[in-house]
Amino acid sequence: MSMNHTSTPLFVRPPAPSALRAMDLDARTRTIVSWLCRELAHVLDVPPAHRVGPDRPLRALGVDSLTALCLKRRLEDELDVRIKTHDLLRDDTVGEIAALLAVSVAVPAYGTAR
Repeated sequence: MSMNHTSTPLFVRPPAPSALRAMDLDARTRTIVSWLCRELAHVLDVPPAHRVGPDRPLRALGVDSLTALCLKRRLEDELDVRIKTHDLLRDDTVGEIAALLAVSVAVPAYGTAR
């Protein structure tokens, strides 16, 4: 069985928060959208033939309270932001959540300079 070298790794780390802060808001949002779509596809076990798009609401993708708590922790750890669990349980799309995160990442949540 041959491996496809163009496949996306299961765990793709986002750029460091300091690198995200150095980007303009549009680039930061696009970067977070791309990472968040891949992260959600992995967490929600979305089959490879399907894609998580930025226009899909998180709830419609199957994000429940437990998934939202896990996602909250991952977002806070990886992006150095604070986000409320209920923000992940509204009918916001992946793109809307990414835009919220893009603004939030501009100011370090925990005072670190990662």
